[in-house]
Amino acid sequence: MSTAVLVQLSYLYGRGVVERLRGRKIEVEYNASGRIRRVYVDGRLAFVLRNNDGYLLPTLYGATFIDRYVVVGDEAVQYVQDGRNVPAKYITATSQDLRANGEAAVRDSSGRIIAVGRMVYSVREISLGRGYAVKVRESAKGLKEPLQ
Repeated sequence: MSTAVLVQLSYLYGRGVVERLRGRKIEVEYNASGRIRRVYVDGRLAFVLRNNDGYLLPTLYGATFIDRYVVVGDEAVQYVQDGRNVPAKYITATSQDLRANGEAAVRDSSGRIIAVGRMVYSVREISLGRGYAVKVRESAKGLKEPLQ
């Protein structure tokens, strides 16, 4: 396991991620030039590299380790779980450390992760209730049980 991966994850998502990963089996896949390509946690793909800026993006499984999230109302859960973007008017709660263009997990009212994606708005802009607040990259569409 590379400490560089943990440092990068800590920088991107906070120290809590490193605490949750402690004691787990972490494998890092590198590309031909030696850059991080994929990060596996306990044998499951958790983070992938975005090529243009080197940002480690969480997969649906990787979203279980990050603290940044939005909660959507029950009327929008199926819509978002099918892979559609999250309208701002259906967001009922957020974590306070969200940033525009940052990554966030999308949770239902019971706390299950139903999608992961990029924030389009900041926390203050979400309160306007207009447009799409999260551009969904991966959803729990094919999963039998959403992740906790």
